[in-house]
Amino acid sequence: MTLDTRPLLRIAAILALSAATTSAFAQSAEYRRGYDDGYAAGLREAGGGGRGEGRGWRVFVEDAEYGTHYASCDARRAVRYQVERNRGTVRADNQLCGDPAHGEPKRLRIVYRCGDSEAVRVVARENETVRLSCRR
Repeated sequence: MTLDTRPLLRIAAILALSAATTSAFAQSAEYRRGYDDGYAAGLREAGGGGRGEGRGWRVFVEDAEYGTHYASCDARRAVRYQVERNRGTVRADNQLCGDPAHGEPKRLRIVYRCGDSEAVRVVARENETVRLSCRR
């Protein structure tokens, strides 16, 4: 009597692939956290980024979400880019991270900090422009 090992080899291969996939996902999430932490540290050390407005310019975008209450996307990278490029002005539209809820009115929710101050929360409706400022 011979034992057919092919089904066992298939199961072992599937288990190995699922373990590798889980590990890659965990590494990806860890990389993203490290990237965000490094970005934040660089902004703090640079005093808010390259195009400053003097001493009052230290905006750090902690979180940015664009969409509806049931469908949204992470807009942090695009908001950070607009803040740096447009001296704190951000436009809430589908160019931030796509259209997470086609045909529905969307909002941009931003949480930002000025240096070591408490977090500031702002909300802009779709196609509105908002200015993030540290000036009091």
